[in-house]
Amino acid sequence: MTKEEVINNLKILASRLRHKKYITLEDIRSVPKLDYYIQRHFRRLGIALKAAGLPSSRLASSMSIKDEDLLNYLKDLRNKLGHNPKVWDIYDDKETYKKYSEKKFSWTIFKTRFNGLRKAIEKIEPVNVKSNKTIVIEKSEDENPEFFQNKNRFLGKAAELHVTAELMYHGFQAANIPIDVGLDILAVKKNKTFYFQIKHKDLKRNEPISITKSSFEKSGGGDVYYIFVLLSDEKRDFLIIPYHIVNDWIRTGLAKENNKEYLIYIKKIDGKYMLKDITLDKYLGRWEDIK
Repeated sequence: MTKEEVINNLKILASRLRHKKYITLEDIRSVPKLDYYIQRHFRRLGIALKAAGLPSSRLASSMSIKDEDLLNYLKDLRNKLGHNPKVWDIYDDKETYKKYSEKKFSWTIFKTRFNGLRKAIEKIEPVNVKSNKTIVIEKSEDENPEFFQNKNRFLGKAAELHVTAELMYHGFQAANIPIDVGLDILAVKKNKTFYFQIKHKDLKRNEPISITKSSFEKSGGGDVYYIFVLLSDEKRDFLIIPYHIVNDWIRTGLAKENNKEYLIYIKKIDGKYMLKDITLDKYLGRWEDIK
């Protein structure tokens, strides 16, 4: 599907759904492969809708903003306020955002893009407003401070890249999903679209894989898979788990539950991956089971 065909499909969809104010991601998924080619040609839904001359929702519009522009927005807002912006400063802002977006965006976009507002602020040059002095962070010649401060985000992105590459090796057309819908990658094979949420685990640490309840509930379906990237010094292993299996783990208590998350404790015992007393090796590297 070419760029022009994507635009034409969007216009046809909008004409068919003229009773709706905006085209949603759910609407996009009703057209085979359209969401994949939107990501491939435009990267974000808001950009594609703008190219088609169609209105976009607040979420789609905000997601079309570049990371660089979001950071520049924070700089401008900080210069206007005289201090680093807080959540309520972004909420109350009625002017500064207009330089970067037609529609006002929520502070939560910084959580999606940078793992939080504070992390985004760390990426702009830190200034101590009271003393008017630049805060100097000493860096070791043998360290990458940004990596160590944001290690989990780096490893999460690396896991997504690993999975995207593996999917392509196995004949899928795969692309990242930049819109925060609880899923990370979509892929097409034999005219069928699949969706993936990627989780990584460092086997040297005893931390669980966590899945937020909200993302699990809104992303479910037979075409959804969870891929757990298990990291060790020797290699990277991939557990490919269908959505309904994870749902069974939750239902039977194999996955622990707290207020906001489901926690999955995977261990490697005698060379086998285990969830409590259940062996998971039947899901190991089973790319051919995605169908």
